[in-house]
Amino acid sequence: MPSVTMRRKRPVTVRTLLWTGVNQEEMREFCGGAFRVVDPTRPNRDAKITAEVFDELHSTWIGVYTGHHVVRGVRGEYYPIDEAALNETYEPTGPDM
Repeated sequence: MPSVTMRRKRPVTVRTLLWTGVNQEEMREFCGGAFRVVDPTRPNRDAKITAEVFDELHSTWIGVYTGHHVVRGVRGEYYPIDEAALNETYEPTGPDM
């Protein structure tokens, strides 16, 4: 039976962009087109989700809340993260390279 092990996240630099609810063109450009605003009248949806980003690594659309950052991961995948988790996991490295 496998044993539980401890792991530390490697230091990597990622790019993020804050979804403000109105910067959809900037988000589409950042995500290479893999970003879309959610139709607010779509039935059976989480009302807090205002957009979606396509995570190519997992082949699925992921809901994004206004105020969340979208991260471009080390494998080119995109995923949302809230401000608190972003600050706990990543530290600022300065302007974009």
